[in-house]
Amino acid sequence: MATRGTRNNNPLNIRHAGSQWVGMRKVQTDKCFVQFVSRKYGYRAAFVLLHNYIRKGKDTIGKIVAKWAPSSDGNNTQAYINYVSSTTGIDASHALRWEDKDALVDIVRSMAHMESGIIEDASLIAEAYELASSK
Repeated sequence: MATRGTRNNNPLNIRHAGSQWVGMRKVQTDKCFVQFVSRKYGYRAAFVLLHNYIRKGKDTIGKIVAKWAPSSDGNNTQAYINYVSSTTGIDASHALRWEDKDALVDIVRSMAHMESGIIEDASLIAEAYELASSK
């Protein structure tokens, strides 16, 4: 059976928070998580959020994941951080910049695997990065 993130085309499980995302399905049947018309738009939304995180100083894998999947929500945040860091080869405390496209694509790819079990083609995620960059 497909994961919730897969069914919603929202591989990083972005919660509803009042935002009207580009590529949102017109009818939202999941009360907790945003539903997108395709995964590309789910990834685009994730990049928009990551861009905001980086701009506000949450610029490392450790800080990003601590915000994205806090232990207060029942997540094993440290295991998540360790997973993303080990699968990308990027130290959890390495400062990222928005212009670090390849690193951010790798991070989002790893987070999608952690969140939804998806091993995504990096080219689709890179395309979503470009969409987010031209917001």
